[in-house]
Amino acid sequence: MDYADDSSNDYKSEQEHYGPDYLEIMTWSEPGFDDHAIHGSLADMNRLAAIVENRLAATRAGDSVLMQDEFAANTPHALILEVREDDFDPAEADPMLPKEAR
Repeated sequence: MDYADDSSNDYKSEQEHYGPDYLEIMTWSEPGFDDHAIHGSLADMNRLAAIVENRLAATRAGDSVLMQDEFAANTPHALILEVREDDFDPAEADPMLPKEAR
């Protein structure tokens, strides 16, 4: 929502990177998911935020939520959210991190 609310992002190819795995949100002419970014217009991003909010309201820890058709029916990729407990530590799930470092 912050990305979509920032009018300076309302130009094609504007982008922001988020999180430790560098999720990219990019302004584009069509909504979609690909191996590079979640993309679309600012209105599309607001619509995606509403979809995420509505779908997460009906989930519990341990559920997975797949979003594709309701955002961009013709995209080859999907957004999958894995819902975890509030005290979840992502380092514990990292297979590359040695157990003694978790």
